[in-house]
Amino acid sequence: MQLETLVAASVALVAFSAYLTHNRTGLPRVGKAGPLGFILTALRSIGSFEDLIREGLNKYGGKPFVVPTMAGSVIMVSGPENIDLIKASDDSAINQPISINESLQLDYTMNSRQLALPYHAVVIRTDTTRAINSFIPEVLDETRLSMSEAFAPKVGEKSATIPLFHTMTHLIARISNRAVLGISLCRNETFLHDIVRFAETVVLYAQVLRWLPRILRRPAYLLASSAFGGAKQPCKTLIPHLKVLIAERAQGLESSKTIGDFLINHAPPEELANPELLAMRVAIVNFGSIHTSSIFGSHAIFHLAALSEAEQDDIRDEIVEALESESGYTKTSLAKMRKLDSTLREVGRFYALLSIGLTRRLIKPVSLADGTVLPSGYNIAVPLAPIHFDASVYPEPEKFDCFRFSKLRDTEENVVKHGFTTIDKDFVPFGLGRHACPGRFLCASMELKTMLAHMLLNYDLSLPDGVKTVPKPMTLSGTVMPNLSACIVLAPRVGQVGQDL
Repeated sequence: MQLETLVAASVALVAFSAYLTHNRTGLPRVGKAGPLGFILTALRSIGSFEDLIREGLNKYGGKPFVVPTMAGSVIMVSGPENIDLIKASDDSAINQPISINESLQLDYTMNSRQLALPYHAVVIRTDTTRAINSFIPEVLDETRLSMSEAFAPKVGEKSATIPLFHTMTHLIARISNRAVLGISLCRNETFLHDIVRFAETVVLYAQVLRWLPRILRRPAYLLASSAFGGAKQPCKTLIPHLKVLIAERAQGLESSKTIGDFLINHAPPEELANPELLAMRVAIVNFGSIHTSSIFGSHAIFHLAALSEAEQDDIRDEIVEALESESGYTKTSLAKMRKLDSTLREVGRFYALLSIGLTRRLIKPVSLADGTVLPSGYNIAVPLAPIHFDASVYPEPEKFDCFRFSKLRDTEENVVKHGFTTIDKDFVPFGLGRHACPGRFLCASMELKTMLAHMLLNYDLSLPDGVKTVPKPMTLSGTVMPNLSACIVLAPRVGQVGQDL
């Protein structure tokens, strides 16, 4: 009882601190008035962030409003003019890197260099994207082997029932690291365990750290990461591996075969001299891949499993046709898998990763389209529901339709417009403009489509007996996650396993 009282008092103190430091916007806010109302609403934001956003939209319409959170006030803005304003920002007033640093607490969960010198993003956007075709055979090979192991039924059984999200995080870690680091580390069980635990805990750690006074953040992270895992654990395996690659490069033996090689080619001298710094680059690339792809992939598989056998076969037929037309898995054949692509885009529309997008930090006062002046020092964000559930753009928006975008591509000339990686004002899970997610082409598209295509061709997917609907997602302070304990049933298709060209 004393412990419960201490925890409750601590949480209340954090919420009160948020009120004292973040209640000077002059804008209307959701929740009851006064300091107590702010504190209670901030506490409520932990589990009901979407409800608070909905309350603000209903009450204030298109006007900006404030949502109290445990990390302070977040200003919500909406409307195409304001979205264009955020998209066009050059970071001089409406800053994206600072908001990323704050949301992931990079100074503690990784290091400040990720923000100060983000060359890993350049590597993903340029070298890696250009090399996608060369990575496809590697990704397919690792997909075949890892799935045959992960989905193998027990002796005497015809199917395997697996906890989907947990399995997907490990599959994604292994398959993506075939491209990032090569065979030796992508099959290293110690490394995979450590990098998955790191990727899974970064967002949670960052969320809690944002609630704490800055003086407590570093000791709190050191304590939590020592007990539950952090960047240091995977780096113990990464550092000696990178030392070997750097030594080979110094001898003129380097070859740009993995994303790790690309990072080394772009790394500044101080990181080549200190592989611990370089290891953090590999860690953040892993975080982006594992976190995003496991969430999108799990949502997609749940919905694919809920389809009828005829609907699954319809997708399989298109996959086979695409593979046969291009003699196997290529960038072009993956692009022809429109129904699979449509399912992933629908995941982005229906769930995204967060209930808000385009989060930025105001470092100067900013005037919105209606003349409202937003003060500096606050985070702003755009609620995604009015965009992704706009009935004038998406008929029956509350319905998840795997074929929503493939049907549109069949009737419109501009087929690229409705592709999974295409971003526009009506589809923003990957952001907009110069800060759009650079990894969406490799990790969120190529890897996932290869994995899902192989899975569909080689396994029958279904929900467990008695489960009639897709498991409800979980939310925490605006983060949207697949149900972490829900399972999927996979039965090897007779005569098909490993036979997808």
